[in-house]
Amino acid sequence: MIRMKKIKVMIGTDHVGKEFANNLRGKFNNVEILEAYTKEDIYNFINDVQVFFGWPDDKAFEKAENLKWIACPGMGIDKIVMYENIKKSNVVITNAPGTHITSMADHVIGSIVALTHRFFETFEDKQKKIWDTEKYSSRITEISKKTVGIYGLGAIGREVSKRLIGFDTKNYAIDPNPKFIPENIEECWGQEKLDDLCKISNFLIVCAPVTGETRNSLDKNRLSLMPKGSYVIIISRGEIVNELALAELIKASHIYGASIDATAVEPLPRKSPLWGLKNVIITPHSSALTPELYEMRRNIFTSNLEKFLSNKSLDYVCDKITGV
Repeated sequence: MIRMKKIKVMIGTDHVGKEFANNLRGKFNNVEILEAYTKEDIYNFINDVQVFFGWPDDKAFEKAENLKWIACPGMGIDKIVMYENIKKSNVVITNAPGTHITSMADHVIGSIVALTHRFFETFEDKQKKIWDTEKYSSRITEISKKTVGIYGLGAIGREVSKRLIGFDTKNYAIDPNPKFIPENIEECWGQEKLDDLCKISNFLIVCAPVTGETRNSLDKNRLSLMPKGSYVIIISRGEIVNELALAELIKASHIYGASIDATAVEPLPRKSPLWGLKNVIITPHSSALTPELYEMRRNIFTSNLEKFLSNKSLDYVCDKITGV
């Protein structure tokens, strides 16, 4: 009797819970599940792995001689295809779209309210047991009737626009290829009109993926076009915004504040001037990290693994050239 060699699947991240590997072992008898939660373990055991669940770097990829499929647990694959050897390979990359949008849109709305109502200051006052009504006189910003610019009208941007319906805002967007445009979006423009979006946006919501066009597209010149007293909320990728320019414009009180959940370098370096600005909310790329997110990621991978083992087409295959 010939015993079939088991397909090796490496779980290279604990972002979905370490019990996930045992669940897969119980479901798939013809698969050997390897757990590698450090770079050292990934490098040591990835040699004959065919399926990798996580975000491999170029060194791991070079060692993975039999790799057929990289299952990215998140939406963005830019941290994977930044490596040329992966981008040019025949390895299939899938992602997990839609798993994060609800919580991230909630985060955007919470940020708008927190910034305009100066919760960062009231929290400090509360810590010091200070009650000072006069301090906030004419310093709270109404959201109604303001203009919101949504940079990237993908799944996150559309979910943000849905949340904005109750705020009576005017909403515009930039997206070169929107799947559809929600009714409460006044206009959706191409990348060439990013200057125009900045000029009208009281709130600029950064929801776009990192591409050749979007990387560092919000530089000092463009951010300076925003109306005085505006706000910037970065929810997708920090590489899109020039952080030093943003900090400079906030210090100058041209931009009144920002909420940043994604930075160009993560963790945000301690020397970044953004840390010292009290009207900047910084969260550690955590806006989507709900129990529901992890459950959806597990379900997508499990379903795709069934397809892979049956030689069926995988769901959510990404374009390695465009990064989406």
